[in-house]
Amino acid sequence: MIGTAAFAIGLCIGGAVVYWIQRRQRKLELREIGKIAEDIMNGKPLKASASGEEMMYGRIEHQLVRVQEMLRGRTEEAEKSRDEIQKLISEIAHQMRTPLANIETYTTFLKESLESGDEKKPQSLLVYTLALEESGRKLHFLTESFIKMSRLEQGIIQIRKEETDLLQTVKNVLGQIQNQAEEKQICFDITFPEKVICPHDANWLGEAIGNLLDNAVKYSSPGGRIELSVCENEMFVKIRVRDFGLGIDPGEENRIFHRFYRGNRVNAQEGFGIGLYLAREIVSLHGGFLLAKRMEPGLLMEISLPVELK
Repeated sequence: MIGTAAFAIGLCIGGAVVYWIQRRQRKLELREIGKIAEDIMNGKPLKASASGEEMMYGRIEHQLVRVQEMLRGRTEEAEKSRDEIQKLISEIAHQMRTPLANIETYTTFLKESLESGDEKKPQSLLVYTLALEESGRKLHFLTESFIKMSRLEQGIIQIRKEETDLLQTVKNVLGQIQNQAEEKQICFDITFPEKVICPHDANWLGEAIGNLLDNAVKYSSPGGRIELSVCENEMFVKIRVRDFGLGIDPGEENRIFHRFYRGNRVNAQEGFGIGLYLAREIVSLHGGFLLAKRMEPGLLMEISLPVELK
């Protein structure tokens, strides 16, 4: 009986000791978890020291480290987005400053001309009115471009591809650029197959092709030549626009597709650095890609659209 009682007492004491040790361990673990949570709130980097241990503390610590990594990633993404928005606002303000200043200037000239008894008033009024119209056109173009850019980036505009003749889309765009080309007496060397059926959104892809042709005409010398071709292989349909104009400097092959970027050779030319950015976004949404290749002289732009296997 005495031995049995002693054994029972020993079990109770041992159990109490184990309970006390475990309770003390849990307090220490909770204290450490509290410190980790405080470090997370203070932005201090964490390092999982017990993540490999099969214990409650190790699992909780591992999860808290993951939480901090997720928070850090979202914070960095938010900061990046904020910086991009600030940069975009600054770029938009910069792009709009010149046409707005022109409107203010020519409005003043127009007012002064109307108030004066200048014999050349009709001629002056015409000049100022045309200048105001041009500035208004630039602002309208910028506004529309910003809206398209924003909608494409936000995924608001969906590309709706249809199995239609790609050549008809290219020909429609060519007709729209024809007057601009004729004013500079630029001729086109065109190489088309009989027919190319390629799934695409005629309106949006037409805009991308139009931006390439617009640049080719704009940066070509009067009386120049532009090569336009469409070809097809087993994997891609390719649309090539080759001009013999100003071209780009080495290393600018990818930079010219950045938003608002303008090549070193074209700073004296009118433009806003949006067309190629929009063109690449549109082609990308079609599942294709747009490349630029320096030529001597000029520039080759190539759109590659995937051919759907049947």
